[in-house]
Amino acid sequence: MSTIMNVVDTYPFSKFWYSNMTMQALIDMVVSLQWNKRPQHPSAVFSLEQFCIDTVMAMWHFHGGCQVGKVVDHDYKVLGVDALRVIDGSTFLQSPGTNPQATVMMLGRYMGEKILHERRSHGRK
Repeated sequence: MSTIMNVVDTYPFSKFWYSNMTMQALIDMVVSLQWNKRPQHPSAVFSLEQFCIDTVMAMWHFHGGCQVGKVVDHDYKVLGVDALRVIDGSTFLQSPGTNPQATVMMLGRYMGEKILHERRSHGRK
């Protein structure tokens, strides 16, 4: 976070600065946003470590809407539907805690390999 702040504070980024708002004011604003339901610590406006603890969340990465065992089986096949699988972040019960792109890509790769293996073992290409 401090590296990012140092980079943003350089001349090449100056055209992106808010003329009426300091970096500290932006941090204070993010800490106070209403969508952030995590417990707030007064030290977050002074401590970058506490700021990151209080504000880092995966709110834009939805998960849990297509639960394994309820909507899809353990092979990610949609229950009651032929030839349809859901292989994405909606099948996660919990967020990986970071951007889930790598986790979704690994799941897709794993399931793709598994599907190819199943087809080959049944004599299909």
